Amino acid sequence: MSRRLQSLLLIMLAAVLACQTERPLAPPEDPHAPYDFAARKGMVVAAHPLAAQAGLEILERGGNAIDAAIATALALNAAEPFASGIGGGGFMVLYLAGENRVTVINFREKAPAASFPEMFHQDGKINLQRRRTHGLAVAVPGALAGWTHALAAYGTLTLADVVGGAIRIAEQGYEVSSTFSKANKDEYEKLIKNDGEDSLYLNHGFPFEAGDIFRNPELARFFRRLAELGTEDFYSGETASRIVEAVQAAGGEMTLEDLAAYRPQEYIPLSGSYGEYTLYSTLPPSCGGLHILQLLGIAQSWPLQEWGHNSPDYIHHMTEAFRFVFADKARYLGDPDFVSIPVGQLISQEHAQAVASRIRPGHTAGRYPSGEFGLEDGVDPNTTHLCVVDKEGNIVSLTQSINHFFGSGIVPADTGFLLNNHMDDFAADPLSPNAPGPHKRPVSNMGPLLLFREGHPYLALGSPGGTRIFPSLTQILLNVTVFDMSLDEAIEAPRFYSHSNLGKAGKLYLEDRISEATRTALEKMGHSLVIKEAFDRYFGGAQGLMLLPDKGLILGGADSRRDGHGAGY
Repeated sequence: MSRRLQSLLLIMLAAVLACQTERPLAPPEDPHAPYDFAARKGMVVAAHPLAAQAGLEILERGGNAIDAAIATALALNAAEPFASGIGGGGFMVLYLAGENRVTVINFREKAPAASFPEMFHQDGKINLQRRRTHGLAVAVPGALAGWTHALAAYGTLTLADVVGGAIRIAEQGYEVSSTFSKANKDEYEKLIKNDGEDSLYLNHGFPFEAGDIFRNPELARFFRRLAELGTEDFYSGETASRIVEAVQAAGGEMTLEDLAAYRPQEYIPLSGSYGEYTLYSTLPPSCGGLHILQLLGIAQSWPLQEWGHNSPDYIHHMTEAFRFVFADKARYLGDPDFVSIPVGQLISQEHAQAVASRIRPGHTAGRYPSGEFGLEDGVDPNTTHLCVVDKEGNIVSLTQSINHFFGSGIVPADTGFLLNNHMDDFAADPLSPNAPGPHKRPVSNMGPLLLFREGHPYLALGSPGGTRIFPSLTQILLNVTVFDMSLDEAIEAPRFYSHSNLGKAGKLYLEDRISEATRTALEKMGHSLVIKEAFDRYFGGAQGLMLLPDKGLILGGADSRRDGHGAGY
């Protein structure tokens, strides 16, 4: 009996028992043990249990998946403020069941009009402060515009209807998790610099410890204002003025005109086939979907099952594929409104075969193509992801971010929310296709996706993690489709990561659950290893849904590397 079948039988039994007792069974005591949340009508998975519950409340009130997704996104601004919020942006992939159609909403931030390719250069060097903790680091936020566009086009409720959960979380507060506390300590100096010792994101001038209570009454008041005044206040009213004042006081050049000009984009998704599956995801400047399709295409030529999950041959070949794909990212990726990107060529079978032919069994390539532009390799496990499905079968897969944990550290007066530092996602090289410029969107690693099996929705999936996003999502997809894992088993499985930069191989990062024998074999192949602790948040925090209509079940997987949780009914 396969592991997936065993898991499904256990889940079905759990569902029956839950119906009999009218309360869900508790997850296992070990938070890292694979555990698929189960539901029959609808489900929300998110990076914090309070946010997942806020979305579920909307579903139980009769709202659809779009309504619940925006409620969850708002709630994450209160429950996981260090990773995303109204001061940032992102992407969402939507399946509209009544129309049998997939669409994408791009609410990625945009560079202010005063931006230019050399804006972060000073005395011939890159000024990292300007890229990360300065007013110049802040791009024009797109989150609110994207949320309200989704509600107006496909929701059944208004922004005022879905913001209540976020207000409640911000007012009542909650216990700080170890994830929150660790990020707070890591970014302490930035918060002191840009928001002062009285910052509400500090506990009387000190970092929050796990177990402390965090409340954000300023954010609650701001959300009430938002419910009353709507999007216009954020992009052209008093809140817009506060944003501009905060950015300019920190040395930035954002203007009211920059905010007023922001518009989200909606487009047909990028799609591609992998065996019996069809994947739908985002187009550039979000590169995650593109690179996942590239990696799956390359992997199709290899006997993955024969090699075995996380075997030396499997890790070696996939690691080399990562490095070749990162070379493509550095060479081609930018904002498609400003540069031409050969998307069709990059996801073609011919390109996949050409890459696969350059990967040598038992040996690293040593040199990788397209090395003329440097790669911005973010090290923070930032960003957040959520998935929602409703009783009608509508699905949302949404990734949003403020970039580094706690963003730029800049908080506009009387708002309670953090502004992003997504200008750091532009390339340092002024000749790169991803160089900063007026109104350009920086390249993003996000890859929210939907996977269809034989023409029907099967998986919704996404993850935070910067440059680890698409390598991690590819591993999870292969865990399910090739290695026969249940959803959360696939999410919790050990991960690995590497990239290339300027034609050279980066180090190979492995979770320490990967065996010593495998590590030794990889070193003999030429890989330089860095061992990370088990379930290290470096590898992201994936959230996913698996739809099994023949079983009458929805399964949710929520990554224990962060504070993932599922809530369904």
